[in-house]
Amino acid sequence: MSTLQNVEALFRRLLQSGRLEGFPRNPLHLDTVLAVASGGLIRRRPHTESEVNEVLSDWLASVRADIDHVTLRRRMVDCGFLKRTTDGSRYFLNYGRVAGVLGDPAIEVDVGALADDVLFDRESRKYAHMRK
Repeated sequence: MSTLQNVEALFRRLLQSGRLEGFPRNPLHLDTVLAVASGGLIRRRPHTESEVNEVLSDWLASVRADIDHVTLRRRMVDCGFLKRTTDGSRYFLNYGRVAGVLGDPAIEVDVGALADDVLFDRESRKYAHMRK
């Protein structure tokens, strides 16, 4: 189970370039990214594929990701964060999987704001370096 500080530290490292460039290779870090990405989905409610796509697209935009929503959705299904009906028409958040990674209630992290902070810090250092 992660703490808020651990999750924020992980995302600060992953967003060093100002964007999420891909999935982390470490399985624990990948689980954390997928659990946080699921934050916009509602528990105990079926979602259509288009609803899931919209939530994931918004999350990916907030972290300026080089990943598309389809790849993220498939990875979430493969890793057990999303379940879908056999015909693929409905998706369900596997909150037990999310809680196993982020705790219950799940840690909420505003990764969009964190990405903005990291980018601002990066640009500030670059500007300070140029003034020397």
